[in-house]
Amino acid sequence: MSDDHSQTKSRLLLFLTIALFVLSRMRCGFAAPPQSEPAAVGKNGGFVTASGMQFIDEAGKPLLLHGINVVNKSPTEGYTKNIEPSDLATIRSWGMNCIRLGILWDGLEPQPGKINEEYLDRIARIIGWAKAEGLLVLLDMHQDLYSVKFSDGAPAWATLDEGQPYTPTAVWSDAYFTSTAVQTALDHFWANSPGPDGIGLQDHYARVWRRVAERFREEPAVLGYDLMNEPYPGRDNARNRLAMAAKLFALLPTKLGDKMPSPEILAKGADSPEGRKQLAEWLNDRELFSAMLDAGTPIMQAFERERLQPLYARVHKAIREVDTRHIIFIEPTTSANIGIPSAIAPLTDEHGRRDRQQAYAPHAYDIVTDTPESGQGSSNARIELIFSRHAQKARELSMPFLIGEWGAYYENPHAVEAAKFVVEQLDKLQCGDTYWDYQRKLKDSPLVRSLKRAVSDVAPK
Repeated sequence: MSDDHSQTKSRLLLFLTIALFVLSRMRCGFAAPPQSEPAAVGKNGGFVTASGMQFIDEAGKPLLLHGINVVNKSPTEGYTKNIEPSDLATIRSWGMNCIRLGILWDGLEPQPGKINEEYLDRIARIIGWAKAEGLLVLLDMHQDLYSVKFSDGAPAWATLDEGQPYTPTAVWSDAYFTSTAVQTALDHFWANSPGPDGIGLQDHYARVWRRVAERFREEPAVLGYDLMNEPYPGRDNARNRLAMAAKLFALLPTKLGDKMPSPEILAKGADSPEGRKQLAEWLNDRELFSAMLDAGTPIMQAFERERLQPLYARVHKAIREVDTRHIIFIEPTTSANIGIPSAIAPLTDEHGRRDRQQAYAPHAYDIVTDTPESGQGSSNARIELIFSRHAQKARELSMPFLIGEWGAYYENPHAVEAAKFVVEQLDKLQCGDTYWDYQRKLKDSPLVRSLKRAVSDVAPK
């Protein structure tokens, strides 16, 4: 092989790797017996439980969850400002019965070992407003780019980036792939490196969750605890992207034949909107898309088994020391968002006994999310694959599940049909969901028509 050809192929692999990352940064089911809308939690009380593959309400009836994410990511606003009782009333008026409320490690433990009880009080106040409207609350320990130093999540003191420089990217989530500071901080977290007080970062994280659970253990309006939003590897993710890019490069010629552009033209399209749009069109082919995802599966599943599962075990133990009633929601790694099968396993106690109160909480985003193609460029074939793989995993785990995030259409008026298709999948599979995310402007958007559906309306006839 000539040096020129080798260089061209390297450039092409770089293009595909970058494009795949940009497309996949963004961001159910099984048929169930008829579901019923829960009575207002504030009136009847009682805890929601998990039983087999169903959520069960306080009256002992199967419960279908339908709601929206509510989160304030601003430290200057105390992570709660601008969340008002009227917002919860609006959400309830859309026929929803739950919210996924973001809580932030930085807000909870601003200094090592020091819990911010005032922040917990503000969280409790929001839960009270939700309860008054008959809304259940799933508490989600939210993070993006791991830390408040880069976006939101961990406190600065828990961000061991070794002094690496961080440069914000045009699209925030590109930094997962490009920033050594973000990757280094994540690697330290997954290694449970000691914080400034000598205590491991994951040990701090588990203690914070223990305090949250201790505070809300008697509150039936709390649906449960989502242990970590979109867990992300550190440097391992680069290997995943390269593996997928190499597989796609190998398969494209057999799919495109004479229409296959030259490597030079493909390489020129690196990091361009047109190049990413073309890649998304090629990946409308479900077989090609599936094969590409499968190339990265062993890498991401190894991360889940070796890094993510031990974290969940540590946090699970801490929570169950103070609260045995609330449901624990486990998320797979972020790669499951686009359809890479997860290897996450049920949580157990020290004797290997399975926790009965747990649920699966994957997210579902097409690869065009957060790009100009979001909505009008969404692929039904890819969405169906994502949902079918989540459904398969839920059956494997034999636990109820909820799509913790989907959508992210924001103000895009062209996303109505894409939203309707996702809702069709949710209805068909009788899968719980919380849309990303609540904004007051949403009430004036045509998108709200797809979200405005009473829970009782989606029950099987």
